Amino acid sequence: MNMDRQIFLNLKGKVTAKHAKFILLKDLADISAEEGIKQDLENLAYPIDIKEENNIVISAISIISFIKKNFHNVDLIVLGKTDVLINIADEKIDRYKTIRVILVCFLLFIGSITAIINFHSDVDMKQAHKVIYRVITGVETDKLLLLQIPYSLGIGVGMAVFFNHVFNKKINKEPTPLEMEMYTYQQNVDEYIKNNNAEI
Repeated sequence: MNMDRQIFLNLKGKVTAKHAKFILLKDLADISAEEGIKQDLENLAYPIDIKEENNIVISAISIISFIKKNFHNVDLIVLGKTDVLINIADEKIDRYKTIRVILVCFLLFIGSITAIINFHSDVDMKQAHKVIYRVITGVETDKLLLLQIPYSLGIGVGMAVFFNHVFNKKINKEPTPLEMEMYTYQQNVDEYIKNNNAEI
């Protein structure tokens, strides 16, 4: 009696590939099988049709059908995700990337300054500092540098702690709020592409 060989596929969900007419199966899924066929499966070239799209969705059904054409008497078990999103990397060098980054940083810097200034103006922070200074020292004065300097430094330290970054160094290993937002955004984009693109 000829028993089917069991092959376990754990689809990777999302992969990045260069412009090509095929992608290796090991790049699409983690494969668990007998050593005799595992290497052959991993090096199997899955054909992809790039066209003009940067994203291609491949369903688990398509991968199963492809494997069945090349390997007979196998029992395929798919674990995890049911689709793989292939992001085609753009090989062209972006000459203006640095300029765009500098421009965005400048706009964010100006926007942050405007937001902080408007906030302090709305709540009348100078008057608040005068009251705090009078309460602590018992002296009425317009020279508030003793409060304003540490307060200004505190804003910077607070922002660094909140965003978990001091220049390009992380304070701890936890993801920053910005990284979490970017991760959530990317997950939503990937799900949208998977749900709205035609599968191959």
